[in-house]
Amino acid sequence: MKHLVIIGARGCGREVLEWVRDINEIEHKWDGFSFLDYDEKALDGKRCDVKIIGNEDDYIIQKEDEFVCARGDGKIRKEIIEKMERRGATFVNIIHPTAIVGDSVKIEGAAILYPNCIISADVNIGKGCIVNMNSVIAHDVTLGEYCTLSNNCDISGGCNIGNNIFMGVNAHIIPYTTVEDNAYICAGSTVMTKVKANYKMMGNPAKRIKGW
Repeated sequence: MKHLVIIGARGCGREVLEWVRDINEIEHKWDGFSFLDYDEKALDGKRCDVKIIGNEDDYIIQKEDEFVCARGDGKIRKEIIEKMERRGATFVNIIHPTAIVGDSVKIEGAAILYPNCIISADVNIGKGCIVNMNSVIAHDVTLGEYCTLSNNCDISGGCNIGNNIFMGVNAHIIPYTTVEDNAYICAGSTVMTKVKANYKMMGNPAKRIKGW
Protein backbone atom coordinates (compact mmCIF):
# COMPACT_ATOMS: atom_id res chain seq x y z
CA MET A 1 0.00 0.00 0.00
CA LYS A 2 1.19 3.51 -0.83
CA HIS A 3 1.83 6.36 1.60
CA LEU A 4 1.06 9.92 0.46
CA VAL A 5 3.48 12.68 1.40
CA ILE A 6 2.03 16.18 1.12
CA ILE A 7 4.67 18.85 0.59
CA GLY A 8 3.43 21.97 2.37
CA ALA A 9 1.47 21.90 5.64
CA ARG A 10 -0.14 25.31 5.36
CA GLY A 11 -3.53 26.27 3.94
CA CYS A 12 -3.21 24.53 0.59
CA GLY A 13 -1.69 21.45 2.17
CA ARG A 14 -4.45 21.08 4.75
CA GLU A 15 -7.04 21.46 2.00
CA VAL A 16 -5.35 18.76 -0.04
CA LEU A 17 -5.40 16.49 3.00
CA GLU A 18 -9.20 16.85 3.08
CA TRP A 19 -9.47 15.96 -0.60
CA VAL A 20 -7.21 12.91 -0.46
CA ARG A 21 -9.21 11.59 2.48
CA ASP A 22 -12.33 11.97 0.33
CA ILE A 23 -10.58 9.96 -2.40
CA ASN A 24 -9.59 7.29 0.09
CA GLU A 25 -13.19 6.84 1.23
CA ILE A 26 -14.15 5.80 -2.30
CA GLU A 27 -10.97 3.98 -3.32
CA HIS A 28 -8.45 3.13 -0.61
CA LYS A 29 -5.26 4.27 -2.34
CA TRP A 30 -3.03 5.24 0.60
CA ASP A 31 -2.45 3.68 3.98
CA GLY A 32 -1.57 7.02 5.55
CA PHE A 33 -0.54 10.63 5.06
CA SER A 34 2.33 12.84 6.18
CA PHE A 35 3.45 16.43 5.64
CA LEU A 36 6.81 17.90 4.72
CA ASP A 37 7.40 21.52 5.69
CA TYR A 38 10.34 23.65 6.79
CA ASP A 39 8.19 25.19 9.53
CA GLU A 40 7.88 22.49 12.18
CA LYS A 41 5.15 24.56 13.88
CA ALA A 42 3.03 25.10 10.76
CA LEU A 43 0.23 22.96 12.20
CA ASP A 44 0.22 24.47 15.68
CA GLY A 45 -3.32 25.48 16.62
CA LYS A 46 -4.83 23.60 13.67
CA ARG A 47 -7.26 20.70 13.93
CA CYS A 48 -5.00 18.27 12.12
CA ASP A 49 -3.96 14.78 13.17
CA VAL A 50 -1.32 14.33 10.44
CA LYS A 51 2.27 15.04 11.39
CA ILE A 52 5.11 16.98 9.79
CA ILE A 53 7.90 14.43 9.39
CA GLY A 54 10.61 16.63 7.89
CA ASN A 55 11.18 18.84 4.87
CA GLU A 56 11.93 18.20 1.22
CA ASP A 57 15.68 18.45 1.79
CA ASP A 58 16.17 16.12 4.75
CA TYR A 59 13.42 13.57 4.12
CA ILE A 60 14.59 10.13 2.97
CA ILE A 61 12.24 8.90 0.25
CA GLN A 62 10.70 5.48 0.91
CA LYS A 63 9.75 3.00 -1.82
CA GLU A 64 6.04 3.18 -0.87
CA ASP A 65 5.91 7.00 -1.01
CA GLU A 66 3.86 9.02 -3.45
CA PHE A 67 3.99 12.80 -3.39
CA VAL A 68 1.82 15.84 -3.99
CA CYS A 69 3.12 19.41 -3.85
CA ALA A 70 0.58 21.64 -2.11
CA ARG A 71 2.23 25.02 -2.54
CA GLY A 72 0.10 27.75 -4.09
CA ASP A 73 2.90 29.55 -5.93
CA GLY A 74 3.56 27.90 -9.29
CA LYS A 75 7.24 28.82 -9.38
CA ILE A 76 7.77 27.27 -5.95
CA ARG A 77 5.86 24.14 -7.00
CA LYS A 78 8.08 23.78 -10.04
CA GLU A 79 11.28 24.11 -7.99
CA ILE A 80 10.12 21.59 -5.39
CA ILE A 81 8.76 19.02 -7.84
CA GLU A 82 11.84 19.11 -10.05
CA LYS A 83 14.17 18.88 -7.04
CA MET A 84 12.27 15.96 -5.55
CA GLU A 85 12.00 14.12 -8.89
CA ARG A 86 15.77 14.31 -9.23
CA ARG A 87 15.91 12.47 -5.91
CA GLY A 88 13.52 9.79 -7.17
CA ALA A 89 10.14 11.05 -5.91
CA THR A 90 6.96 10.07 -7.75
CA PHE A 91 4.25 12.75 -7.95
CA VAL A 92 0.63 11.77 -8.52
CA ASN A 93 -2.48 13.58 -9.72
CA ILE A 94 -4.97 14.41 -6.98
CA ILE A 95 -8.47 14.53 -8.52
CA HIS A 96 -11.35 15.03 -6.12
CA PRO A 97 -14.28 12.64 -6.63
CA THR A 98 -16.63 15.54 -7.41
CA ALA A 99 -14.39 16.97 -10.14
CA ILE A 100 -15.77 16.43 -13.66
CA VAL A 101 -13.01 15.53 -16.09
CA GLY A 102 -13.74 14.70 -19.72
CA ASP A 103 -12.52 11.41 -21.17
CA SER A 104 -10.51 13.32 -23.78
CA VAL A 105 -8.64 15.42 -21.20
CA LYS A 106 -4.87 14.97 -20.99
CA ILE A 107 -3.11 15.78 -17.70
CA GLU A 108 0.69 15.75 -17.73
CA GLY A 109 1.03 14.97 -14.02
CA ALA A 110 1.38 16.33 -10.47
CA ALA A 111 -1.96 18.15 -10.79
CA ILE A 112 -4.45 18.97 -8.04
CA LEU A 113 -8.10 19.22 -9.11
CA TYR A 114 -10.28 20.55 -6.31
CA PRO A 115 -13.95 19.71 -5.60
CA ASN A 116 -16.55 20.63 -8.22
CA CYS A 117 -14.13 21.85 -10.87
CA ILE A 118 -15.00 20.99 -14.49
CA ILE A 119 -12.49 20.14 -17.21
CA SER A 120 -14.22 19.82 -20.59
CA ALA A 121 -13.44 18.09 -23.88
CA ASP A 122 -9.96 17.93 -25.43
CA VAL A 123 -8.27 20.01 -22.75
CA ASN A 124 -4.51 19.67 -22.22
CA ILE A 125 -3.30 20.43 -18.71
CA GLY A 126 0.43 20.87 -18.16
CA LYS A 127 2.42 19.50 -15.28
CA GLY A 128 1.92 20.73 -11.73
CA CYS A 129 -1.30 22.73 -12.19
CA ILE A 130 -3.87 23.49 -9.49
CA VAL A 131 -7.52 24.00 -10.47
CA ASN A 132 -9.48 25.19 -7.47
CA MET A 133 -13.09 24.75 -6.37
CA ASN A 134 -15.85 25.43 -8.92
CA SER A 135 -13.44 26.54 -11.65
CA VAL A 136 -14.17 25.60 -15.27
CA ILE A 137 -11.84 24.94 -18.19
CA ALA A 138 -13.86 24.69 -21.40
CA HIS A 139 -13.22 22.69 -24.58
CA ASP A 140 -9.97 22.77 -26.54
CA VAL A 141 -7.99 24.76 -23.97
CA THR A 142 -4.25 24.28 -23.57
CA LEU A 143 -3.11 25.11 -20.05
CA GLY A 144 0.64 25.33 -19.54
CA GLU A 145 2.73 24.01 -16.66
CA TYR A 146 2.46 25.09 -13.02
CA CYS A 147 -0.62 27.27 -13.47
CA THR A 148 -2.87 28.16 -10.54
CA LEU A 149 -6.60 28.78 -10.91
CA SER A 150 -8.28 30.11 -7.76
CA ASN A 151 -11.94 29.51 -6.86
CA ASN A 152 -14.66 30.14 -9.47
CA CYS A 153 -12.36 30.89 -12.39
CA ASP A 154 -13.41 30.34 -15.99
CA ILE A 155 -11.25 29.72 -19.04
CA SER A 156 -13.49 29.68 -22.10
CA GLY A 157 -13.11 27.42 -25.10
CA GLY A 158 -10.10 27.47 -27.39
CA CYS A 159 -7.77 29.49 -25.13
CA ASN A 160 -4.02 29.04 -25.21
CA ILE A 161 -2.66 29.59 -21.70
CA GLY A 162 1.08 29.71 -20.99
CA ASN A 163 3.16 28.46 -18.07
CA ASN A 164 2.94 29.70 -14.48
CA ILE A 165 -0.28 31.67 -14.95
CA PHE A 166 -2.10 32.81 -11.82
CA MET A 167 -5.83 33.56 -11.88
CA GLY A 168 -7.41 35.16 -8.81
CA VAL A 169 -10.88 34.34 -7.50
CA ASN A 170 -13.66 34.86 -10.08
CA ALA A 171 -11.26 35.70 -12.92
CA HIS A 172 -12.43 34.95 -16.47
CA ILE A 173 -10.83 34.58 -19.90
CA ILE A 174 -13.03 34.87 -23.00
CA PRO A 175 -12.89 32.29 -25.83
CA TYR A 176 -9.83 31.86 -28.06
CA THR A 177 -7.62 34.20 -26.04
CA THR A 178 -3.87 33.75 -25.61
CA VAL A 179 -2.23 34.39 -22.25
CA GLU A 180 1.56 34.19 -22.28
CA ASP A 181 3.89 32.86 -19.57
CA ASN A 182 3.99 34.25 -16.02
CA ALA A 183 0.91 36.46 -16.39
CA TYR A 184 -1.13 37.35 -13.30
CA ILE A 185 -4.90 37.85 -13.63
CA CYS A 186 -6.30 39.67 -10.62
CA ALA A 187 -9.44 38.54 -8.79
CA GLY A 188 -12.69 39.47 -10.54
CA SER A 189 -11.00 40.42 -13.80
CA THR A 190 -12.21 39.51 -17.30
CA VAL A 191 -9.51 39.04 -19.93
CA MET A 192 -10.75 39.98 -23.41
CA THR A 193 -7.49 40.48 -25.32
CA LYS A 194 -4.12 38.77 -25.63
CA VAL A 195 -2.01 39.03 -22.47
CA LYS A 196 1.73 39.29 -22.94
CA ALA A 197 4.28 37.48 -20.81
CA ASN A 198 4.79 38.80 -17.26
CA TYR A 199 1.82 41.20 -17.43
CA LYS A 200 -0.43 41.76 -14.43
CA MET A 201 -4.03 42.37 -15.47
CA MET A 202 -6.91 43.87 -13.53
CA GLY A 203 -10.45 44.99 -14.23
CA ASN A 204 -13.37 44.33 -16.56
CA PRO A 205 -12.21 44.42 -19.24
CA ALA A 206 -8.79 43.61 -17.80
CA LYS A 207 -6.01 46.09 -18.42
CA ARG A 208 -2.33 45.91 -17.64
CA ILE A 209 -1.12 47.31 -14.32
CA LYS A 210 1.98 49.15 -15.47
CA GLY A 211 5.16 48.92 -13.47
CA TRP A 212 4.46 45.45 -12.20
